[in-house]
Amino acid sequence: MCFFKKWREKRKAKKLANESKNNVMTSNSNDTLETAINKELSKQEHQSENTKTPVEKETVEKLKIRPFSKPKVSNQEEIEWPKKEVILEDKQETTNNDQVDKDELEDVLVDEQDTEEEKLVEELKSKKSPEHHSRKYQGKYEVYPESKSYKFRLKASNGEILCVSFRYSSEKGALSGIETFKKNVEEGLFKIMTDKNSFSQFHLYNTNGARVIMVGEMYQSVSKANSAVDSVKKFYDTDKIDILDEVPKSEIREEDIEFESVEESNMGKYEILKENDFYYLRLRASNSQILFTSQGYSSKSSAKSGLKTIQKAIQDKNFTVAKDKQNRYQFNLYSATGQILVTGETYSQKSNSISAVHSVLKFGLKAVITEA
Repeated sequence: MCFFKKWREKRKAKKLANESKNNVMTSNSNDTLETAINKELSKQEHQSENTKTPVEKETVEKLKIRPFSKPKVSNQEEIEWPKKEVILEDKQETTNNDQVDKDELEDVLVDEQDTEEEKLVEELKSKKSPEHHSRKYQGKYEVYPESKSYKFRLKASNGEILCVSFRYSSEKGALSGIETFKKNVEEGLFKIMTDKNSFSQFHLYNTNGARVIMVGEMYQSVSKANSAVDSVKKFYDTDKIDILDEVPKSEIREEDIEFESVEESNMGKYEILKENDFYYLRLRASNSQILFTSQGYSSKSSAKSGLKTIQKAIQDKNFTVAKDKQNRYQFNLYSATGQILVTGETYSQKSNSISAVHSVLKFGLKAVITEA
């Protein structure tokens, strides 16, 4: 028992010694660690003071590249990340920027549109004169001799004959007639005349309607005659004039008539009729066939005065027979000065037109005057 007791006491003493030793080592270690920590903190504070700005910048830079993480929130705090104020601020800023960009873009588009419109206006202005100038040279006039007289004709750019003048005694007279024609296309009056055979053609009168300046080609409808007027207006204003020595026989439009002996009769009649503020003379044969209709007169008295001039030309037999490009025929009656007084009805055969001339000779001098 004594041995065991001594052994226990000895073991206890050894254990206490070991614990005491361990406590001393632990204390020393803690002191050493604490000392080292204190030294390190002191060193860092010293460095922080010397390099405060760079450290802060470095920290900021590191924070910039650090990804955002959703912070922990309590149950009482509303779960919103990022905050609404940040979203609204960004959205408003973006909206403002977009609005500025949109306004700037609209300003640019408006400026570009205005610029384009100004360019278009300038382009149209610049083209106005050349277009008119180009239009003048699309057609041309030709002056040529025919049956001991001279004429001019207007051609379109494709060579189509649009109209042929009446007779002039000289080439100079024909050239002067071109200028008269141009003036009356601009200032005169176009009328569409339709005869008893339903052929239509335009008559160009001077400004007061007292004189026929030009008679157009003959067409089978009023619409085609109106189209011919449009073509004349399109090509008339050209300065190009060709002087021809002659034209092919097939293009001769007018020729003199060989008259037969005719016995005059009083069975015909002249009708004075009013149409569109003008008065016209119409000669009918004994069978009521229409032989011709005169040009318009401004009053009934001037129509009666014009009849005397017509009867004088009938007596002098100043007739010719003319044809158009479709080989349709009608007669012309001229005054002593070469002015056109009457154009006859339209016929498909030359002989029929000459027969109508003889009927005018028969009834035109003794016919009575009536009012239609």
